[in-house]
Amino acid sequence: MDRGIDSVGNNLRENMMYAREMPVVIWALVGLMVEVQGCHLGPLPSVPDLGGTYISQSATIQADTKTVDEILTAFKQAEAAVQHRDLDALMALYAEGYKHRGFTKDTLRTEWKHLFEDYHDFSSTHVLTGIAVESDKSPATARIICTGSLWAISNDTNQRVNIDSWYGEVHYLIYVDGAWRMRGHAWEVLIPKDPRLAHPPHPFF
Repeated sequence: MDRGIDSVGNNLRENMMYAREMPVVIWALVGLMVEVQGCHLGPLPSVPDLGGTYISQSATIQADTKTVDEILTAFKQAEAAVQHRDLDALMALYAEGYKHRGFTKDTLRTEWKHLFEDYHDFSSTHVLTGIAVESDKSPATARIICTGSLWAISNDTNQRVNIDSWYGEVHYLIYVDGAWRMRGHAWEVLIPKDPRLAHPPHPFF
């Protein structure tokens, strides 16, 4: 596995870019796009290619600091795996029972494999506006509300393209084998006739 992926969690606190470090104009843009989601009749605008995981200043956090850091580590590991096109490292972040809209961990692996073959220079953005953890049961679970995007350069056109953007997506995570892993999604904003839906809906996280 790439050393860059292995070292993600070692200096997370130093490298994590929190909301207060982002220009106000960026947050205004993200907020506008979330508002547009509810009334826009055509294809939704793309979330900017900010790159990284951010916690909104107004985020609702129902978890202790240690747990939040562990969840952020999972997101950063996923980002690093995608950037390196490390399929094994990425799939290790999914729970064995992962399911979403008919996709399982095995079928999702095939989709990621195709994406890694068709694109390069990936960049993902995750803006977290809610983190709610239920730790009073085993295994512990987490519900994450996220807005973000996945960008990459097409091997065919050599153009940077927005593979997908998502708004207020609900991620479900589960704590197994000493780490938080993706177990599926609650719902997803679907855009009819959007060519990006040729791939399974992102985020795959």
